[in-house]
Amino acid sequence: MRPSQRPLVLAACCALLTACGASELPPSEEPPAQLEDPCAPHGHIHREPTGDWCHCDRGYRAPEQQLVCEVDPDYKPREGFDFGDDGVHACWHVDNGPYATVTASESRMPRADAFHTLYTVNLRPVEGGQYTGTFQFKAFGTGDFIVYLSQNVPFAVREGERVVASVAEKPTTACSGLQHMIGLELTERVVYTFTLGPTSLEQLRMVTEYFP
Repeated sequence: MRPSQRPLVLAACCALLTACGASELPPSEEPPAQLEDPCAPHGHIHREPTGDWCHCDRGYRAPEQQLVCEVDPDYKPREGFDFGDDGVHACWHVDNGPYATVTASESRMPRADAFHTLYTVNLRPVEGGQYTGTFQFKAFGTGDFIVYLSQNVPFAVREGERVVASVAEKPTTACSGLQHMIGLELTERVVYTFTLGPTSLEQLRMVTEYFP
């Protein structure tokens, strides 16, 4: 083959390979489809090493051995929230303990869920001379919880990105060490986050009680 013929031969080969698809890139892989939530629309699934389970909304329940949220025939709509002794027992912990201290930071969320314990909660500074802090709380039962605070400050509860609304709030006059009560409905095994502030206070005291 003469040197002058080589470019023509190479061009013909390239055209043939292109026609056969040899130079085409492999098709891009589709992203894996998100698994549907079998507990929706009346709850959401918790996928854990010990097994998946449904966290159902109020008024629904998960049957045994099934990942679904069905209507709870025994559910009765709440008529108010029972604050019990209005903080008398919580005030006992102010004087008698047990006591614990947790300090908020940007890099971690310390746990503040010990049973019937008076926590001293140290908040971290943010802009404008304010303080805030987020803490983990793993519910040790399903039912009503009351959070007692030494002052009425902004208080938010979340489960992941979901906001958990408080059922009721009111002041307490059982003792000077605790001034405000917040009623919640929480679910056993679920890890929530409690966020306090922003507030001008650097430190608060907190007790959480469970009423099954």
